[in-house]
Amino acid sequence: MKFTIVAVVVALCLAGANANAIGFQVPHPNEFEYVPNDFANDMEGIEDLTIFSSFYWIAKAALKTLKGVNCTIKQVMNTRSVTQNFIPSIQACGTDAVSAFTNVFTSAQSVITTCDNIINLNEQVCNNDVSTNGQTSTPSSCSTKLFGQLTTLYVQIQKTKAAIKKLPTVPSDAVACTNSAVTTLTTAFTNFPSNIKSCSKLTSS
Repeated sequence: MKFTIVAVVVALCLAGANANAIGFQVPHPNEFEYVPNDFANDMEGIEDLTIFSSFYWIAKAALKTLKGVNCTIKQVMNTRSVTQNFIPSIQACGTDAVSAFTNVFTSAQSVITTCDNIINLNEQVCNNDVSTNGQTSTPSSCSTKLFGQLTTLYVQIQKTKAAIKKLPTVPSDAVACTNSAVTTLTTAFTNFPSNIKSCSKLTSS
């Protein structure tokens, strides 16, 4: 029994290594039909992604073709826009609110920075035309770097959501103001994995 378990683990590790070596040609078993759209809620606080993580395979598949990359970039741009709007929205709620959201701001700024990195990679390394809609395979130099940044972004999103859950009490006169901004941000963050999942399905259409 122990030997069987060890053999299975070794086989999975070799499969992951081979997938990395040849790019994105090895699909994850069963595709992504059994990944719930809100699975991110159960993965907050994640520190790393491995081949056993659902988002790992979703990101791999989404970046297989330039069509999938373009879809992903649009989601990243939307995430950046929502996060950029979040910070001044909280600042407008008063100094006490700003003080309460210090840690959230730090995490949110990391999200913005990584979004910028992804967008710049798409333009400078991938040299990707946003009008590309074909099944052109993504160059490995592009897909590898985008994959690293995309998984980093996912982790940062989860950390930001976790920081929001740990917020200290916000003054009563600022609650309504901050709640609106938080709801907008967390909705976008929660939808991010399922939106990238939709991008991953474009690569096989």
